[in-house]
Amino acid sequence: MTRLLASLLFFTAVLHADEFDPADNTIVLGKRVGLIKPNMTATDIERAYGKKNLKMEQLPGPEGETFAGAKLFEGTDRELEIVWDPENEDKKIVFDVRIIGTAWKFENGLKAGMTIEEVEKINGRPFKIAGFSWDYGGYANFEGGKLEGKVSIRFNPSTEEIPDYLQGDKQLSSTDKKLRAVKPTVEEMITVFMR
Repeated sequence: MTRLLASLLFFTAVLHADEFDPADNTIVLGKRVGLIKPNMTATDIERAYGKKNLKMEQLPGPEGETFAGAKLFEGTDRELEIVWDPENEDKKIVFDVRIIGTAWKFENGLKAGMTIEEVEKINGRPFKIAGFSWDYGGYANFEGGKLEGKVSIRFNPSTEEIPDYLQGDKQLSSTDKKLRAVKPTVEEMITVFMR
């Protein structure tokens, strides 16, 4: 009986090994960033990755705003920025995770440096991109696609000369030929929604 119980426990551990592996750098949108899952608290993250690896900080936002959050594995290829839920700042519940380090890999293949066409394939359809040259410029709006409500990415043009038509507070279709002509690519920091 003891041997059977030990075998069952071993089998269960093998089945769920990826859930508990602190070296797992996989991002599954809507589910997890490594060991970080929706509704986790700072205490849960410290348990998963070690208290010394999580540093509480005010994180930068658009238009000079800051957000209560933390840095995990700061200064390494596994660096993450974690934004706490603004409705529950005292409880320090995960709200967004910003991917900084290059060791993290999206299960669906999404990554910095991708073109609009590559992101369209992952999203399953065209999407909108905010005009460039302002605080929210280049951000994608995935309304109705596979990435809707799961991730925030920003595109940067590959050229310094951006026509007026592509600038300012407006929504451009990812299929727009003038937009594609400036060859925008995904910026380094990708934000994963954990709400």
